[in-house]
Amino acid sequence: MFNKIVIAGVGLIGGSLGLALCKRNLAKEVVGVEANEDNLDLAIRVGAVHRGATLAEALAGAELLILATPIGVALGVLEMALPYLRPGTIVTDVGSVKGRLVERAEAMLPAGIHFIGGHPMAGLEVAGVAGAREDLFEGASYLLTPTERTDRAALTRLKQLIEGLGAKPLELAYQEHDQAVAIISHLPHLLAAALVNTVAADTKKEQLLLDLAAGGFRDTTRIAASNPMMWRDILLTNRSQVLEAIEKFRVQLNRIEQGILQFDSELLVGSLTRAQNVRSTLPENRKYCLRK
Repeated sequence: MFNKIVIAGVGLIGGSLGLALCKRNLAKEVVGVEANEDNLDLAIRVGAVHRGATLAEALAGAELLILATPIGVALGVLEMALPYLRPGTIVTDVGSVKGRLVERAEAMLPAGIHFIGGHPMAGLEVAGVAGAREDLFEGASYLLTPTERTDRAALTRLKQLIEGLGAKPLELAYQEHDQAVAIISHLPHLLAAALVNTVAADTKKEQLLLDLAAGGFRDTTRIAASNPMMWRDILLTNRSQVLEAIEKFRVQLNRIEQGILQFDSELLVGSLTRAQNVRSTLPENRKYCLRK
């Protein structure tokens, strides 16, 4: 158990972490730092944090700082926190791009303060603590990106906390993490957005198409409802890996297109069968899958 945990950014992920920490007694005190006062008040009312405070006030005696802010401001918050972090404090984040953050954080932090990149593979399309759930991480993979500089005792302690959330901690190099999420998270969001925009571009039939949309379209495009500003930051921060993922997808789409153009039944069936077989191997026991 941690004595005091500070969550900077009490939105969906930060709020869900807070709910789990408080309700599972994983910390004696959870303090929220949040620019939106209404959101912070709600976080206190629903039990996601025990109290709110400024960053300077919150960090006094804190053992763990969780950066749950948008990815574009995480480094700025960490820089503001520097004067108030004490030796032995663990700092982690929940962002879906690790490279720049890990490199800058390790260069920024003095010896004795331990940064470990983190990314829970769970989320919903809603924003804010109003959508937070204590069981959001149940059964989910929780990625950690330690480096050669990472303190092993701090890593072990963070893993134990993640297991207490009901999640499964997994270690990846931060470069490998960014390559993986570009394909399994960032690319799917782009495809969902492109599919919705394809329908919206047909201005004469848009409403008819939307009225006819059934489960397949809704399931495929659900993640397109996520926060556009958040996704702008993610895509630009992980730019090179996302562009590489788009090119890999383009190769597969071109194969299917060629199969249709050439009436190549074997090519079409081969592509569709392979997709069917691979899709059938995915675990279906997660209550909430990745939306972030």
